Amino acid sequence: MKQSFLTFVFLILPIAALARSDVLTLDEAVQEVLAANEDVQAAGYRIEAAKARIPQAKALDDPMVGVTFEDVPLDTADVTKGEEINYRIEQRLPFPGKRHVRGKEARFDAEAVSENSRGRVQDILLDLKTTYYDLYRLERSLAVNRETQGLLRQFLGSTQEAYAAGKTSADAPLKAQVELSQLQNEEILLDQARQTHMAHLKALLNHSDHHDEPKLPSKLNWPRLTASLEEIEGMAAESRPELGKLRAMEKRDTQKVTSAKQSLIPDFAFAFEYNQVPNSIDHWTGTAAINVPIFWSKNQGRIREAKASLKATQAEHQSLEIHTRHEIEQTYSAVKAAQKIIGSYQSKILPQAKTTLEASRLAYASSKVDFLTLIDAARTYKDLQMSFYENQARLGTAFAELERLVGKDL
Repeated sequence: MKQSFLTFVFLILPIAALARSDVLTLDEAVQEVLAANEDVQAAGYRIEAAKARIPQAKALDDPMVGVTFEDVPLDTADVTKGEEINYRIEQRLPFPGKRHVRGKEARFDAEAVSENSRGRVQDILLDLKTTYYDLYRLERSLAVNRETQGLLRQFLGSTQEAYAAGKTSADAPLKAQVELSQLQNEEILLDQARQTHMAHLKALLNHSDHHDEPKLPSKLNWPRLTASLEEIEGMAAESRPELGKLRAMEKRDTQKVTSAKQSLIPDFAFAFEYNQVPNSIDHWTGTAAINVPIFWSKNQGRIREAKASLKATQAEHQSLEIHTRHEIEQTYSAVKAAQKIIGSYQSKILPQAKTTLEASRLAYASSKVDFLTLIDAARTYKDLQMSFYENQARLGTAFAELERLVGKDL
C-alpha cells in the first residue's frame, strides 16, 4: 500500500504543534488543518479500519467444538447415565490459494480506501486554500475601500471649502457625499462576506473560540507555475488519488474474478471425535468431507458478476483519465492567464491608474478639471485595485485546483 497519505498527514503533525506567530500564513493553516481537522482524522481512521480487514480476510474460520450425549434415559436429567458421550472438534479449510486471494483482495481494497481518504484530505485542503485566498481578497478590498473613503473625505472637505468660497458649484459636495455613501454600503457587504469566510476558515481549523480570529498577512507570496502541461499531466497520472483508487479497485476486482472462479473448487472439512462409553472401551472417530459445488448457475453468475464489475471499473478508469487531462488543460490555462493578468496589473495598469489619480488631483486643485473627473479617477483606481486582488485570489484558487487535480504539491 502507498505510504504517501500517511507521510502527507502524520509526519507533518509535529510541525503543526510548533507555536506560530500572530499572523497565520497559508503553510501554517495547512499544518493546523492536518493536525486538528476532524474530517482529516476520520480519513486516517478509515485507512486503519481497512487495513485491519486484511488479516481477517486471510484467516481461517473458527473451529467448532461440541459434545453429544447419546441415549440418555427419559426418566433422568443426568447426562452421565447415557450410553455414550462424544467430544467433537471440527475445522473447515478452504482449498489452497483461496485465503491468499482473499488477502490480496482485502489489501487492494485497503489501498483504494487509502487513496480515497487521501483525496478527501486534498478536498479539505482545496477548501482551505480557496477560503484563505478569498478571505485575503476581501480583507485587501476592505482596506482599499476604507482608504478610498478617507480620500473622499479629504475631497469632500476641500469641495465644501471651495463651495463656501464660491469657487465650485453646489453639486460637487453632493457628488462626493453620494460617492462616500456608496463606498460605505460596499464596506458593509465586504465585511459581511469577510465574516462568513472567516467563520468557515475557523471551522476548517477547528477553532472553537468565536473571538479568536486568525490574522492574515498583508501580502502573500503567490504561487508560480513553472512545470509544462505535459509534465503536469504525467504527475497527475501517477499521483491523482482518484486514479490511484481506480487502479487499486481494478486489482481488487481482478482478485474477485479469481475468487469467483475458485468457488468452483471444493473446500474441506475435518473433524475428530472422542467417544466416551461408560460400560465399554472408549474410542475415537475421524471425519473428512468436501463441499460439492454442483449448483452451476449460482457459481457462473458469481463469475459473470465479478467480470462485469471489473469491466465497469476499467471503463471508469479510462474515462477519468480522459476527463483529468481535459480538466488539467483548462485549469493550467486559467493559471497561466491569471499570471499574465497579474503581471500586467503590477507593471502597467495600477501604476498608470495611480498616476492618473495624482494628476487629476493636481489638475482639480488648479481648476483645470471638474470635480467629477477627480471622482472618476478615484473610483477607477479603487476598482482596479479590487480587480487586482480578485485576480490574485483567482490565481491562487486555480493553482490550488490544479494541485488537487495532480494530487501533489506543485
